[in-house]
Amino acid sequence: MTTSNQMAESGADEITFDRETLAERAAYRRSQTRLSWTIRIVAAVIFAVGWQAASSLGLVNVNFISTPWGVVTRLVEMVQESATWSAVWSTFQAALIALGIGTFLGVLCGVVFHRIPTLARALNPFVTFFNALPRPALAPLFILWFGLGLQAKVVVGVSIVFFILLLNTMAGLATVDADIMLLTDSLGPNHLQRFWLVEFPSALPSIVAGLRLAAVYSVLGVVVSEIVASYNGLGVLLVQATNSFDITGSLAVLALMATCATVLDFAVRQIQRYVGDPARGAEL
Repeated sequence: MTTSNQMAESGADEITFDRETLAERAAYRRSQTRLSWTIRIVAAVIFAVGWQAASSLGLVNVNFISTPWGVVTRLVEMVQESATWSAVWSTFQAALIALGIGTFLGVLCGVVFHRIPTLARALNPFVTFFNALPRPALAPLFILWFGLGLQAKVVVGVSIVFFILLLNTMAGLATVDADIMLLTDSLGPNHLQRFWLVEFPSALPSIVAGLRLAAVYSVLGVVVSEIVASYNGLGVLLVQATNSFDITGSLAVLALMATCATVLDFAVRQIQRYVGDPARGAEL
């Protein structure tokens, strides 16, 4: 009876200890999140105040860099216009589609190259060659081939996202721990089981990290296509503002572009939060 009581007390102590540890970790994550947001707000305020002070004191030419208040005012005016939301959706939609297609193809080809090393070595010069091609130079060709609509913008975005995910997938699969692979092989799994249960989960953090980078570059690729030629999009608004020497409007459009990229990055960070370290993901 005494032994049973001791075991029960020991189990209760362990449960209490686990709860206290989890509570401490949660409190630490909350404190780190508050600290991160405080630093962000302070940095933004310092930047805005410094910019406004430089403009007010005549240290810089307002006609060339505008003022933070002027940009905010223009942003408020723009978001009240339906044409602005149409442009935002056009850019965001193309970037989202490009991110999805580029991610699927990049991860798929990365897995194929990992499973067939001979094919990877044979095609590596071509991968390097096409990845080195400047996208602004390719955008006119894509527009010529696919027109001025959504397709050309998606293709430009895919051409960037694909290579990022391809390289990150190959790197992630190549860094799977050798001891884990040896232990897995001793259990006798088939190739599919080894891939889904060991290789892919081990490479997933690297893939998601590449996805986070690709989320930003998908917006950049779409905007490049819109700047060259397009019917609608934030790139079109940027060209219109710069051609009119409207610096305030140009900065406002750039802020909208950055917002689109930030939204996609935030979505990917939520995936990263659960794929990698949950505590780390909460702090990002």
